[in-house]
Amino acid sequence: MPANRKLTPLLAGRTVRMIEQAEALLNVLFIDGSSMKIKISAPPPSLELRDRRILKVRQAGTVLNLDFEDESTAEIQMAEATSSVMLRDASGALEYAD
Repeated sequence: MPANRKLTPLLAGRTVRMIEQAEALLNVLFIDGSSMKIKISAPPPSLELRDRRILKVRQAGTVLNLDFEDESTAEIQMAEATSSVMLRDASGALEYAD
């Protein structure tokens, strides 16, 4: 699965603080105060993601993989191949939308 070349540089090194799910929306909150919202088509992974640091992001179609420094991976089934991910910094400014 190829790396997402736009999202990887933005997320690499960020540590997950917590994950919340509301219906078909997954909200990933990071320790630095930033957040990522992902529209999903399937329940999120059961893998505990808290305190894991992102190494890279890979994407193929509607599958988004978050690879962590501890060599684990969280596979997320997005609702659509595009228009499913929004990343905001700690102040709420948009960093990435796709």
